[in-house]
Amino acid sequence: MTQVVVGSLLGIVIGVVAQGTQARRGRRWERDESFTAEKRVVYARFLRAISASYAQAIVGQRERSEDGNLHAATAEIELLRGPRVAAAARYLRDSEIDAHSWIAARAVDESGVVPAVNVRRLASVEIFKADLKSSWCAAGPIAAAACWLS
Repeated sequence: MTQVVVGSLLGIVIGVVAQGTQARRGRRWERDESFTAEKRVVYARFLRAISASYAQAIVGQRERSEDGNLHAATAEIELLRGPRVAAAARYLRDSEIDAHSWIAARAVDESGVVPAVNVRRLASVEIFKADLKSSWCAAGPIAAAACWLS
């Protein structure tokens, strides 16, 4: 009889521990997924502000509202990510603002500036993608397996 009670209590303890571990793991995965989703939104906002700024520059209209959006998105990236990603975002932001100001003022030949800035933009996009992929790969065993296969 004592063995049955001890066995039952041991089963309850093991079940409680297993449930707690599983719940913590589930919360961590949800938090990581939420963090990755927030980074995706911030990166998209950053790139959208660059595109809008360029569109303004081509027509010669240089409102600084898009520069403000670009600065705000860069600040969010700095808060969410490490120095490597933040440095790339700052460098691209400064390059884009300068290039778009020159294009709007017709101070430079657009065909000489745009390709160079676009190369930096594409490099930053690759850094953003790698950052999102690394976050997704760390989200759990299934995501890590899928990441390993990709």
